[in-house]
Amino acid sequence: MESQPPPQVPQQPSSPHGVPSPSHRLHSPSGVAWATICGMLIAGGIVLALNYWKWGQKWFAAAAVVGGLLTTVILGRLAWVVPAGVPPVVFLVPQVMFGYFAARWLQGRRFDAHRAAGGTRVSPGIDALIGLGITTLLVGVSLVMLFVSGLNPKALVDFQDSVDFGQGQQVYYAQGATRDDAQRFGEVLVNAGYFDNSGPAEVLIAGRGRDRAFSFVDAGGAWDDPANVEYMRDLAEYIAPDIGGPPVTVVLLDENLDEQIRCILADNWHCSP
Repeated sequence: MESQPPPQVPQQPSSPHGVPSPSHRLHSPSGVAWATICGMLIAGGIVLALNYWKWGQKWFAAAAVVGGLLTTVILGRLAWVVPAGVPPVVFLVPQVMFGYFAARWLQGRRFDAHRAAGGTRVSPGIDALIGLGITTLLVGVSLVMLFVSGLNPKALVDFQDSVDFGQGQQVYYAQGATRDDAQRFGEVLVNAGYFDNSGPAEVLIAGRGRDRAFSFVDAGGAWDDPANVEYMRDLAEYIAPDIGGPPVTVVLLDENLDEQIRCILADNWHCSP
C-alpha cells in the first residue's frame, strides 16, 4: 500500500513579492470621506480610529474620536448661528475635504504600504453605513434630549433667525416676517423701554398683516400677574402705530416656548388662555 503525502498546511495569501499579505482590512481615505458625507466628521473620526485600533494604537484611536466629535460640535454651533439661507453644502464640502486629506496625512503612507503588501480595504459602502448609523444615533439622542427638556418642537422651529440688540436681547422672526420687520419691532421695544439692556429678553414676530403675532418669552409666570398683563396691553397700544396698527396679537410663552396666554388688541383688549 502506497503511503499518502502529508496534508498541506494552508498558506496565507502572498503579495507579489512573496511576503504574506496582511490579514486585516483597513479603512481607506475615501472611506473616511464617505463616512463623513453620511455622518459628519464624528463618523470620519470613528473610521480613522478603527484603523488605529487595528494597529494597537488605542490612544491615537481615542484622539481621532475626540477630534471628530469636537469638530462636529464646533461646526454644529456655526450652523446654528449662521442665517437660515446659507445652503448645507457650505458646511458639508469642507468637512468631506478635511476628512479625506486628514486621513491621507495621518494614515496615507501606512494604508498605501498595506495595499502594496497585498492587504485589502474595507468597502467605502461599509464606511457610508457607519456614517448613517452615527447620524441615526445622533438624531435619536437629540430627540430624546428635546423630549426630556420639555421644549415645544414646533415653537423651536420659529426661534432660528434673529436680530441681536445686545445683552441677550433678541428679536426672532418667522412665518413670513422679515429681518426688516424684526429690526423695526426691536427698535420700537427699545423706545418703549422693554429692551433696556438690563438682561436677556427674547421676543418673536411671526406672520404678516392682520395675522401678525408678537410672542414674549417669560419664564417668571407673568401670565398669572394681572399687572403684567395690563403692562402688555399698554405695550401693545404703544407699538401698534409703528407696526401697522390694530389688530395686535400678543402671546406670552413660558420657558419651554409653550403658549400660556393670547391677547388681542382691536376695538378692545381681550385675553384667553
